[in-house]
Amino acid sequence: MQRLVLDGHYGRKVDIDLCAPCHVVWFDAIESVRLAGTGMLALLDEMVRAQSEPHHVLAPAAGCPRCAGALKPVHNRSRWGRTLQLECRRHHGAYQTFAQFLSEKGLIRPLGAADRAVLLRRDQGLACLNCGAAMGQPDTRCSYCDALPGMVDVARLASALDPEGATDSHAVHGVAARHASLHCLACGAPLPDGVSVQCAQCGATLAVGQLAQAHQAVSTLAAALRAHAESPAPHVRRRRLARLDGDRSRRRDWVREMEASESGSYAQSESPAFWDDLRENPWAAAGLAVLLLFVWWLFG
Repeated sequence: MQRLVLDGHYGRKVDIDLCAPCHVVWFDAIESVRLAGTGMLALLDEMVRAQSEPHHVLAPAAGCPRCAGALKPVHNRSRWGRTLQLECRRHHGAYQTFAQFLSEKGLIRPLGAADRAVLLRRDQGLACLNCGAAMGQPDTRCSYCDALPGMVDVARLASALDPEGATDSHAVHGVAARHASLHCLACGAPLPDGVSVQCAQCGATLAVGQLAQAHQAVSTLAAALRAHAESPAPHVRRRRLARLDGDRSRRRDWVREMEASESGSYAQSESPAFWDDLRENPWAAAGLAVLLLFVWWLFG
């Protein structure tokens, strides 16, 4: 296992464990959602490097790297569909293959017959997105790691790396993502069935058959993402301020409600406590009675 220290949100670091020969990653708890764009890009870089090594199947008796306990397969649901992982029974974390991790993020889409034909005609050919092994026309699964073939959606990958749109000038950020329809995410042009590698209108890369190609396509965002992490772009700051300004009235109302609720509960709690103290302390009750009689005599 190789320990990676990657960039997380809010300037924090995230520790990820990666096994290059087995092409799997180990995430403790919710580490996978704590990765910032630059951290995600660095993890993709390590995955591409690992694909140059021969694949070794994860041992059936493999245990949790934290407690050496047994693992169990877990099928989860995400907004992109079902995902699979090997989870520690004591909830220390889970193993995911490269392809499973990318699928959980919604970055891999199924490979159709037309997609397969287009990719096989290209110079790069078709490769397993998990271990990088070459795949042929009749292969329904990778013969090395048993992963299903698929394509990496470069437009969606770029959006995942930069959810705030700091790199709006890049082609894939031209319009809002429409994941459920056959439209180019760069220019919005409709796509005919089976055309999935490049947009005929703007030439944007829509999906590629190799992880190395996808990484190369989005690596141009690295400098802008690092600059954004150090100091947000002006248009991103304006968006943040606009969101805060729109939420300001709601926050004020919430503070007023909390203050009113707190003052009401304080007033209600003080009165019973005062009389309870008098009942429990007869000397205090007698003193209060004398004080009231004195006030009555003085002003009566």
